[in-house]
Amino acid sequence: MTAEQAEPKTVIVPVSTLNDMRDANALLRRRNSAMQTLIATHIARALDSREKGRWVAAVELAKGLDEADSNIDQQVDDWLEENGWDPRSAWKTPADLTPHAEPWASKPDITTDVPEPVQRVIVERLADMLLDRGDDWHAEQARRFTFALKAEGADLTRAIEKRITALTLGPDPSDPPF
Repeated sequence: MTAEQAEPKTVIVPVSTLNDMRDANALLRRRNSAMQTLIATHIARALDSREKGRWVAAVELAKGLDEADSNIDQQVDDWLEENGWDPRSAWKTPADLTPHAEPWASKPDITTDVPEPVQRVIVERLADMLLDRGDDWHAEQARRFTFALKAEGADLTRAIEKRITALTLGPDPSDPPF
């Protein structure tokens, strides 16, 4: 073994090259951090989306990143906690098994989805039942049916009020005849 082989040579690198390498390293670290933040947010939003397909894809992406030694689970957990989730349940339970909305949240308005002839028949029958003074049972059933429809998003109360007014007071003279 020669002296050159036993002792490595000292390489002198110019300072400008070292500064360039330091700047490039800092730039790569910033880009890597920004990419990890974007991916963690994407995974967390997919877990939060309550869509089974997105949830499965997010879990698979997170597992793939773990296998590639790019674990971002803590960043995902932080996002989930900030947005009101228990991170353990978000990771373990498919989103379709969790409730889709608050139990007390109002239902979407589906009144316009009910065909006009059906609305007219329902309103006429309910108004007749509510005005039937000979039988309180019919009035009670009409109220229950009306509020059940309203709870499901089909609010016919204004139409029923208008029909009751027309039956008791007659047509409104200010309404145009056409």
